[in-house]
Amino acid sequence: MSTALSAGNLAKRLKFKHLVLLDTLARTHNMHQAADLMSMTQPAASKILQDVEQIFGFAIFERLPRDMRPTELGGVVIRYAQQTLNATERFVDELANIQHGGYGNLLIGAIVDPAPDMLSLAILRLKERRPRLTVKIVAQTSDRLLAALEERRLDLVIGRFTSAHQHNIFSFTPLTTEPLHLVVSPRHPLLSRAHLTLADLADWPWIMHPLTSPTRQYIEEIFGRYDIATPGNVIETTSVFATMKLLQASDMIAVLAHSVVREYVEHGLLALLPVPLDRRLEDYGIITRKGDELTGPAGEFIELVCALSGAHMAA
Repeated sequence: MSTALSAGNLAKRLKFKHLVLLDTLARTHNMHQAADLMSMTQPAASKILQDVEQIFGFAIFERLPRDMRPTELGGVVIRYAQQTLNATERFVDELANIQHGGYGNLLIGAIVDPAPDMLSLAILRLKERRPRLTVKIVAQTSDRLLAALEERRLDLVIGRFTSAHQHNIFSFTPLTTEPLHLVVSPRHPLLSRAHLTLADLADWPWIMHPLTSPTRQYIEEIFGRYDIATPGNVIETTSVFATMKLLQASDMIAVLAHSVVREYVEHGLLALLPVPLDRRLEDYGIITRKGDELTGPAGEFIELVCALSGAHMAA
């Protein structure tokens, strides 16, 4: 096995077929299935894995009787393989776009509750400058968006950090902190009650984000602070559209950002419960991969968002 690994040595010996096998095997945990998906025989796939492990000098997968699991070091190699394959797919798509008269792609990940006016206005201004640029927006929770950003499936994210270590791999430009509200239908029975407290809301049905999202963690923390059990009647969704429809058609409760519900409340489509939330959610901002040089559409979009919010770009 190899005793010394260098970038130059890796560039000479590592091939795309190696990366494809690692990605496929990580998804299937089965050599036979991986070989089928790659249209090759199982012995050929096994030989490729042996070659990769010889290049790196350690086992990438642990061979179990009916399973193949990544080793600790193997997990690092697999993440590199997946990031490289995703970056290659992005490169091919962008190149094809330009060859057919386009001007490239910009993939933006955005949480569902940042100021929608600011986001849409920044995109519209960017499209004025680059009318043939293809802009794709992925709306999800921060944890899923940051995973996609790390895997190079997104150019940037407007969201929040979800764990303490993420500042090591991402740069963060804070934009703003938005107040959150407890939102219900304008016909909700609780609106007629005086002196509402958080405990009064626990037995009602709720709409919440998944447990891994910062907004859900915020809700859990507030209930925990007052020693109140989290509501048990819950629908989980990250869709603003679904949340709005459910609120208007039921007696459910949701926590939503001010900018998301402002127009609905002004037009009498939704109402705010008079229960103050005693803390704010962490700032959201622009998140990018450390070390990436953001030029062209991505750099311009970040400049536009910062100008609209009054933020200063992270160095």
